[in-house]
Amino acid sequence: MADKRRSDERAGLDPSVRKRVVGRIKPFVDALDEAVANPKPETIEDLQKAADKLMRAIARVMLELGRSSDLR
Repeated sequence: MADKRRSDERAGLDPSVRKRVVGRIKPFVDALDEAVANPKPETIEDLQKAADKLMRAIARVMLELGRSSDLR
């Protein structure tokens, strides 16, 4: 069992988690820039959607970190 834990710790975060977060950053920044430059209901709604997607991706990182710390 200890060997399994060590191999899981070395594995670190799933690369798809990183890809998901990085893929959500640019759309968020773009939506933020647009909402600041042109604060209309549509741009604010787009910003809310982009923020939600980014926060969900970050939540996945937090879950992964919690899972890997539980293995120690």
